[in-house]
Amino acid sequence: MIKKTKATLRHIADGLQLRLARLLPRHVPIAFKLALVMTLLLVLGMASLGLFISDNQNRLIRTQLHDFGSSMALQLAKQASEPILSENSLNLRMLTTNLGLDEKILGAGIYGHDGSLLSATGIQPDLAERNFQSNSVTSQPLFRQATDGSRERMISFVAPATYQGVQVGSVVVTLSASLMDEAAVRARDAIIYATLAMTVLASLLAYWLSRRLSLPIHHLMEATRAIDRGDLAIRIDQQRNDEIGFLFEGFNNMAAGLLKKSQVEQVFSRYVSKNVADKVLANLDEVRLVDRPIEATVLFADITGFTAMSEKLQPSQVSELLNEYFSFISRACSLYGGVVDKFIGDCAMLVFGVLEDDTDHAFNAVSCAVLIQQLAAQLNEERRADGRPEIHFRIGVNCGAMLAGNLGSEERMEYTVVGDAVNLASRLCCEAQPDQIIIREQLYSMLQPRIVAQAGKTLPIRGKSTPVGVYSVQDIHRDYQPALRANLSKVLNTRTTQPSERTAEHA
Repeated sequence: MIKKTKATLRHIADGLQLRLARLLPRHVPIAFKLALVMTLLLVLGMASLGLFISDNQNRLIRTQLHDFGSSMALQLAKQASEPILSENSLNLRMLTTNLGLDEKILGAGIYGHDGSLLSATGIQPDLAERNFQSNSVTSQPLFRQATDGSRERMISFVAPATYQGVQVGSVVVTLSASLMDEAAVRARDAIIYATLAMTVLASLLAYWLSRRLSLPIHHLMEATRAIDRGDLAIRIDQQRNDEIGFLFEGFNNMAAGLLKKSQVEQVFSRYVSKNVADKVLANLDEVRLVDRPIEATVLFADITGFTAMSEKLQPSQVSELLNEYFSFISRACSLYGGVVDKFIGDCAMLVFGVLEDDTDHAFNAVSCAVLIQQLAAQLNEERRADGRPEIHFRIGVNCGAMLAGNLGSEERMEYTVVGDAVNLASRLCCEAQPDQIIIREQLYSMLQPRIVAQAGKTLPIRGKSTPVGVYSVQDIHRDYQPALRANLSKVLNTRTTQPSERTAEHA
């Protein structure tokens, strides 16, 4: 039962915490923070100043009241000492009556040496005997019930009446402290109202000032968000000669550097594979990709009769033709997870399973080869309709062990693959006929029955001691053709919206 109750309470606490987190704002503007801090400081300052003024005002009023009461008591004691000694009751009554005419004095009394009342007017307090025996002026607070039911505070001042150094009696003067209390209340209310008014004004001023101070930070925040969205051309066009101005200048320099870096990356990714470019740019301190033996697949695609065709075309037409077809090849390669290693004249070299792990790189390479041939067939229909010469590819694909790494010098290098399997793929491409895809027998055995191929004759390959059995690939299995057709549509649909991804390198 106790465990169940604890679990219920924990669930309720979690729910309340979640609701509170939803109600609280995730982002508190710095202008609000500055305004709040400035307002709190001003309020604390005004409150402290008000308390100080109020305390001084109350102390001053109390001091004035005590000085007045003491002066009146001493004056009465001086005037009453001789009549007390001579027992002149008429003179004593005149003294108390005259004091009673003052509105500030609620009562006055003259007492003999033995404490007997000789003359009195107004309120007479019930004083202890020790008050009459004092040699100096003493005061005592008193209270009485007012007509409206409230308690009125009074102060009685007792002074000894002496004649030639001998105390002959005492006098009592009673004053109202309510006037002092009312003055203190009025002073306190005035200070409170002034503090509230100054607080409101200070809050408005603090918010306006904080908005002015936080406006540059707001501009910087908006510019930072624009950078995060990819708008590297954003700049802060504000001239300031303070620290914020230096901050704006630093931000603009940073944005310019990011824009230049982005432009360099875009250009760089056109000259090398995007995956290779990403790896190099991710490790600029050490531009080195470790050589490593891998199992991968290489595809060579060469345009047949290109030399004779280029003799009939202008150099600009040749460049436009190569860029168009190499763009298609690059997109087809990326759809199957491969990378463009290089373009050699009118030949493209593609590799699969090198930079990223791909357990099915051999089938992806063959599928890419079929896609290239279908792309060429589709484009040839358009070229025939326009009266332009047709373009035919011969393709060689091979899978095997090879070494992936950097080749070149310290000044100029490229990331590529080398090995016997690469050389054999190049030889197979040279042996292929127009619109033909050649693979060796071992690769056909690996991919059967996912591809449709026809056995060819055994070819003597230069550099090989024994002839190589080859197969000519016609298509892939019908189970994989929907994906092939979808990729074909993607390449054809994007040919007018995407620029060429690579620039041809002429051998």
